[in-house]
Amino acid sequence: MYTRILVPMDGSPLAEAILPEVVELARLHAAEVMLLRVALAHTFPGADQTDAQVHAVEEADGYLADVERRLAAQRIRVSRAVRYGHVAEEILDHVQSRGADLIAMSTHGRSGLPRWVLGSVAEAILRAAPVPVLLLRAALPAPATTLAPAETAAGMGGETAATRAQEPELSTPCLRHILCPVDFSQHSEKALAYAGALAQRFGADLTVLHVIYDPLDITCSHIPHPPLEHLREEMVRDAEHVLQSRVGGTLRFLPSVKTVVMAGRPYRQIIRCAREHHVDLIVMGTQGLSGLDRLIMGSTAERVVRMAACPVVSIRAAA
Repeated sequence: MYTRILVPMDGSPLAEAILPEVVELARLHAAEVMLLRVALAHTFPGADQTDAQVHAVEEADGYLADVERRLAAQRIRVSRAVRYGHVAEEILDHVQSRGADLIAMSTHGRSGLPRWVLGSVAEAILRAAPVPVLLLRAALPAPATTLAPAETAAGMGGETAATRAQEPELSTPCLRHILCPVDFSQHSEKALAYAGALAQRFGADLTVLHVIYDPLDITCSHIPHPPLEHLREEMVRDAEHVLQSRVGGTLRFLPSVKTVVMAGRPYRQIIRCAREHHVDLIVMGTQGLSGLDRLIMGSTAERVVRMAACPVVSIRAAA
């Protein structure tokens, strides 16, 4: 499924948290891992910007060379590139120019004022990427599976076979259960087919979830309303019928797929379902909204990415 996996890095342990997932995918698909770091120099007025830019690029390349060496030691095909400019724009341009078919990156999972002020590169990529995006919400301290910092050849007295043998293996996660939330739209149909292909390739269980808005929640009333309760039951039955029909049509090649219908706010029920079913990966579509539409409607995919304990693959309808 994958031939080139683009992994944007920023030099932090949080960014490296995605590497175990990338290693597993690269090994499974014999894919090339393309490391990318976007350099940006911050200079004071009147300072020589050229020197600062050169230094920023050299520093970024040195960091990527270290990560490249550590991945190559795990028998992964890997390359590196440094670009200069706006981070999200450079990542998206690199996807197009190098023919990447997956972007894999960590997200800080910020919310509230810090996220509003600082923005989120991961969410910008999520809304505009032409290929699927694998996002992992990382948190400090970095997990044990993150690549350990490399010791310099000078400090070790030169690299030897014994030195390389002592480098820790990346602990690759095991993909046993995939969750695919759908809303019967075009972008979720594409995500459903993608999740099915992943389940088949990994031999993983697949649960397909549809969430209806609870009419009792919409009324903002906790007083029992038998007609609304009947309406909810009818909505669930109708959704179950449509869901089973869609799954049966799209995933005929899978012997067994579990379908679930829940009522409530979509992002909350997705997180709840993932937790209760011990899901290892969430695959979902996104509309890629921006501007006023996104401000008014929000994004279920972005909320899931910020809250999910497992990695999330997001697929735009146009991707």
